This record gives sequence, C-alpha cells and structure tokens, in this order.
Amino acid sequence: MTRSADRSWIARSDGTGLRLDRRRSDGILTFEDVALCKHEGAAMAFDPLQGGWVPAGVEDDLHVAKPVLQNDIRAGSKPSVADRLQLRSWSQTDLPRYRELLDDPLIWENMTEPYPDPLTEEMASALIEVSNSSNHHRVFALLKDGTPVGQLRVLFEVDPDDPQTAEISYWIGRDYWKQGLASVAVPSFAARCLKDHPGLTSLIARAKDENTASLRVLGKAGFVIERPDQRPGWTLLRKVRDDS
Repeated sequence: MTRSADRSWIARSDGTGLRLDRRRSDGILTFEDVALCKHEGAAMAFDPLQGGWVPAGVEDDLHVAKPVLQNDIRAGSKPSVADRLQLRSWSQTDLPRYRELLDDPLIWENMTEPYPDPLTEEMASALIEVSNSSNHHRVFALLKDGTPVGQLRVLFEVDPDDPQTAEISYWIGRDYWKQGLASVAVPSFAARCLKDHPGLTSLIARAKDENTASLRVLGKAGFVIERPDQRPGWTLLRKVRDDS
C-alpha cells in the first residue's frame, strides 16, 4: 500500500485513493476501508450519528440539531421516534444494561441461537468483546434517548457461493416492544449497509414463521420472502440492491 507524502490519502489495492482529509458528510468508511486504515495505522474516530468509523480529524460539515429536551417540547408536539434513536458500538461499561436487556428467554425465542439460561456476566462480557473485535460483522447498540434498548448487526460472508450477500439481524428489549422502534431502525440500517458496502448486491434476514411483527418490519425495509429457511419454522427473506 502507498501513503501520500502529506498523509492525506491511502492507495487502495484497486488503484483508487482513500482520502483522509474528507468531510464528515462523505459518510462512514466501508468495511474494507476500515481494514485498510488499521493496516496503515491511520487514526479513525467513531461517528455516533452515522453509526460507523470516519478518519480522525474530518471536517465536521454536518449541522446536527441538538436533542429535544422534554421541557423544550411545545404543547401538543413531541420528537419523532427517528429523532430519538442512535447507533453506537457496545462497550464494557454497558455490561449491566446489556445483560438486563438480553437475559430474557422471550427475546431468545426469536433468535437463531439457543438461550444460555442464564446469561451470566462473563458470557455477556464476552459477547460485547466479540461484537467489537471481529471483521466478520459490524454490531451496533440501538439507543433511545441515549439509553441502549436493543441491537442491530450485519454479518458478512454468510454464503460461500455468494460473497456479495450479507445478513442483518436485530433484537429489541422486551420493555420496548410495540413502540415502533424496529420499524424505524431496521429500514434505515438496511439502507445504510448497502450504501456503505457497495460490493454487496443483496441482504438476507431470517424470521420465525410465527413472528409476524418481525416479518412486517422486514417487509417495510424492502425484504421479500424468498423461501423457507433451512431451520424448520423459519423464513428466509431477501432485499436486493436497487440503485435505480
């Protein structure tokens, strides 16, 4: 790899250049560019608004409105659900909250993994560590008003015959069900995954046949039922990139 003399860009393997003196509005780094920056020792910073990594020292040209405080809300109005949601990485400081949310058998009923009854502190800590240490996926805590309420994840290389497909999954804490959080977060997250990873041609997701709420959420995000999943009682859905 080559780095410019003024350290303002890094050459990619395909001959194009990754600019480090970019604007914040240029968006977050792709999975491949994050790996390149790590290899070249280029400093990065996590952008909580956009839910991803940007080169450190980017020009902040995004004019972000301040969060609406309860006593600032005019009579008869309130902030939208979208205004109250953010994404960021999990950290070990989230451990008590993470375990509180996830140590719930009802949540695991709609997940492909078995419930580790109970979810111990050590196990929860290991899950947080794994969520931040693998290039195989990107995992985000979903925040409502600054408090974690769930998780969104994109998993790469899910099909050895189709490396251009990734899988998204999510869960929401039981106390936050039926509040429309997933209906807002999942479509935005799916769109962001395709935007940030131009090499992807489609996203897949899985839902239990009886989980009509999740099937509706995925349908709103542009996923269509493709076929029964290999797991009995589950359905595989797909969202195909549409750049038209």
